[in-house]
Amino acid sequence: MDDADFDRLCRRVYAGARTGVPDCTDAFDLAASVLESSPADADATELALLSIDCTEAGRPRMAALARAVLEAAGFEPGFADEPGWLVHLEDAMRLVNRDVAASGLPHACRLHVRDDELGLNGNAYAESWDGEPGTGTGVYPRSGADSVSALVAVAEDTQDAVMHTLWSAWPVCPVHRRGVHARQHGEAGVWWCGSEGGHVVAAIGAWEDR
Repeated sequence: MDDADFDRLCRRVYAGARTGVPDCTDAFDLAASVLESSPADADATELALLSIDCTEAGRPRMAALARAVLEAAGFEPGFADEPGWLVHLEDAMRLVNRDVAASGLPHACRLHVRDDELGLNGNAYAESWDGEPGTGTGVYPRSGADSVSALVAVAEDTQDAVMHTLWSAWPVCPVHRRGVHARQHGEAGVWWCGSEGGHVVAAIGAWEDR
């Protein structure tokens, strides 16, 4: 099985495990593939045995084992596997654009997804109004697993895109006149200034209320 076939198999198994109804044949194929390289893998061994038996009573355990085997194999779900993650990132982009506007910039930024050869499984990335993207790898799909991590990740990538457009720090702490950074603080995503021991400048999406 080549890498592309294995990835497609993983996505099918993930979809079944996500709904609690894994396909027995796919689960067995996944377990067998893992056991070829790791014969002593206990989770893959149990998954293979349950897949052969394949009873309704065993499906919840199969789903849990499938998730464990996928994680151990390094499988990373994409937006096609978890559409809700992209929704969280898009919601985050709308909040970050509030701060773009509140800081006096004239245009909003946009969120895009890089398509890979398998479909909508690439990373997302922010792009400024003049087409300047954020730097690095962008925003991994898993960042959208919850609203706070989504907010921080999108804010960071948007900040990169805006600063590459302006060639200056953005946004800037109004007290210390230095660039701030997106981070999680408690249960919220915030703009954080590192001066004088560090302090919250504003919640991300609430720059005008700082």
